Amino acid sequence: MRLSHTLIPLILFAAISPTLSWSANAPSVTVSPGATTVGVGQALQYNAAVTGESNATVRWYVNQIAGGNTTVGTISATGLYRAPSKLPAATSRKMTIMAVTADNKARNTSVATIAPDGPGISSITPNPLIPGKFTAVIHGTGFVPGAVVRNGSTNMQTHFVSATELTATGTQATSNNTYFQAANPGSAWGPPRTVLVAKPPIVTAAGVPSQIPLGAFTATISGANFIPGSWVAICSSSVPTTYVSPTKVMITGFCTHPGPTTLQVVSGNMISAPLVVKVGVVNPKVSPAAARRFLEQAAFGPTPYDASVVQSIGFSAWIDAQMAMPQQSTYKTVTQAYNGMPSHFMTNAVTKPDQLRQRVAFALSQIYVTSLVQLVNANMIPYQDMLLADAFSNYKQIMSDVTLSPAMGQYLNMANNAKADPTVGSLANENYARELMQLFTIGVNQLNPDGTAVLDSNGIPVPTYSQFNVTEFARVYTGWTYPPRPGAAVKWPGNLSNYGPMVPYPAEHDSGSKQLLNGFVSPAGLTQQADLANAINNIFNHPNVGPFVSTLLIKHLVKSNPSPAYVTRVAAAFNNNGSGVRGDMKAVIKAILLDPEARANDEGGSDQATDGHLQEPALFIAGMYRAFSGSLADNSNYQWYLSTIDQQVFYSPDVFNFYDWDYLVPGTTLQGGEFEINSPNNAIARANLVTSVFGTFASPIESGGPGSYINLTPYLYLAPSPARLVDALDLTLTHGTMPAAMKSIIVTAVTEETGGSLRRVQKGAYLILTSSYYNVWH
Repeated sequence: MRLSHTLIPLILFAAISPTLSWSANAPSVTVSPGATTVGVGQALQYNAAVTGESNATVRWYVNQIAGGNTTVGTISATGLYRAPSKLPAATSRKMTIMAVTADNKARNTSVATIAPDGPGISSITPNPLIPGKFTAVIHGTGFVPGAVVRNGSTNMQTHFVSATELTATGTQATSNNTYFQAANPGSAWGPPRTVLVAKPPIVTAAGVPSQIPLGAFTATISGANFIPGSWVAICSSSVPTTYVSPTKVMITGFCTHPGPTTLQVVSGNMISAPLVVKVGVVNPKVSPAAARRFLEQAAFGPTPYDASVVQSIGFSAWIDAQMAMPQQSTYKTVTQAYNGMPSHFMTNAVTKPDQLRQRVAFALSQIYVTSLVQLVNANMIPYQDMLLADAFSNYKQIMSDVTLSPAMGQYLNMANNAKADPTVGSLANENYARELMQLFTIGVNQLNPDGTAVLDSNGIPVPTYSQFNVTEFARVYTGWTYPPRPGAAVKWPGNLSNYGPMVPYPAEHDSGSKQLLNGFVSPAGLTQQADLANAINNIFNHPNVGPFVSTLLIKHLVKSNPSPAYVTRVAAAFNNNGSGVRGDMKAVIKAILLDPEARANDEGGSDQATDGHLQEPALFIAGMYRAFSGSLADNSNYQWYLSTIDQQVFYSPDVFNFYDWDYLVPGTTLQGGEFEINSPNNAIARANLVTSVFGTFASPIESGGPGSYINLTPYLYLAPSPARLVDALDLTLTHGTMPAAMKSIIVTAVTEETGGSLRRVQKGAYLILTSSYYNVWH
């Protein structure tokens, strides 16, 4: 009878077993893994180690059947066991796995129990793991009390939370990726879920900025092995870090001191090698304090970025760059009828790069005042755009453009100004003739080159012009009307329009001779254009224009109480730009901003009573937002805030502006025009404005309403150290020159704040922004 081949191994073992010799040199087989469980349909790799034989090949059996069968499972020639696809009867679930050497001289077994499927794992947090002790949250399905999670082959301390969640504590010893499996009591291990293991973060010099701005900053760090929990240490602190990818993170922070610092990326207990990063400008032309103070005069306040630019290239080069920049700001996009102009002004002031042009144009708009109290946007938009365009031109050009502007023609009654008519007893309107001299060019009293009044033998100021001069100039300004629609004829009186400068209507011009200033006579019979040019030239060349205009511009840009010597130097630049040109605005602006008196005390510590000027509301709001790198849009509420503190821009109550430039601060002999609108109520309203931004929000993204935000995130991580936080706010708001006594008081107040980091930042900002030291730009 022929025996089945499946029985041969049993017969052979029965035949040879009694004669096997188990000496020290006898062959042997070791089977791994040992006793274990395997789920329905799961695979399990077995391995056999043969000793005492030159041939390490083995044959594999399941329940002593070569290769097994579908009832008990199968095993391949390489030892891969696969459980049956259906759970066997309870009496058939324990299997014996056997390995036999090729020469049948040795065998060994292991036991596998076929168990119900283990629960599946859908996600693991954290993933990747950081080497060391950890607690993971495991989500899946089918968990029951007593479920166990293993990391590789190591069971972890497991806590049942719900049928879909477990927590497990263990230790990850290596940085090699691993896998987790879960098993319920009596079940097999469920399918493995791969878990990544974090590797030490790597950052090279190419992955970090060569320079971090001084103050608030945002930067990208590139490298390798970053994980969602990675954070960056720089400037001796951990900074807010946003994970982007395994090769990129974004950081937001604040560095208070220039110079080298170290940067490292930290992932749990793994830290990248330190890299040296430069904070601030390399080889700066000016100090951080000087750059920020300069931008309080030449811009609507400093931003960290603009301060870095000034430090890099210096004051003069920054002015040159600003003057070479094409006009970026305009009012042509304004659509809102009532509050569109002041809202857009604030948007430009905070966000547009042509800061010097805007600041000079704003000063000019407060000299050559027009107002939406009498005009509409359609008139004001081209007028303010004209001042922006003329900011770096010649003062005579500004005089000419303003004179023929339809907005000014409407506001001060030069448009449709008819010549005198003896038959009805009418005279030419004198409004513009008076204001052009009194407010825009020469003032009411003759001036010395240093801006002081010329006095007669009795010590009384000598007038610049008389009523007779006003009447004569009024005759010059007759016969001008609004421009007609293109292609249409000029008519009298023309209707208000904005198709360009006003146009002549000769029939209504007084063509007689006019006696102007200093004995000059504009002869009879001239064209209107020639007559007007004579009048403009006559005023422009008056010796008062240099000191008068220079004083006004200094007051708006730098300080309310310039010394006579300062005025003298700027007036000299007005009179001659060095190339024989009078009225060159570029030369005048440079002379104002670069004068030793303007740059005195750039480093702080030497404050004088005559320094600086009170920030008018428009400067205060714009400066506050720019200091924190904030943003405003046209739909913000700041036109309303401006109106509550008496400076709704472009809505001046009269031609004298919101305040008189020579207003005396009560109780002093110092001039300070801005104090005229800083009433007790307005001072409270200003503080309430600060509260609305820095006192009512639970998020570091502060908002003063729609279209506005300030991001305080860079300051949050400094809050645990009040002294460092106040240092940062000092640099941001008072260019790092806050008096020591004031700083000590604010540090104490911030220390006593127990409402959390954001509340500490808000309190520190509020105390500085509402202080007299901040409100007066020194």
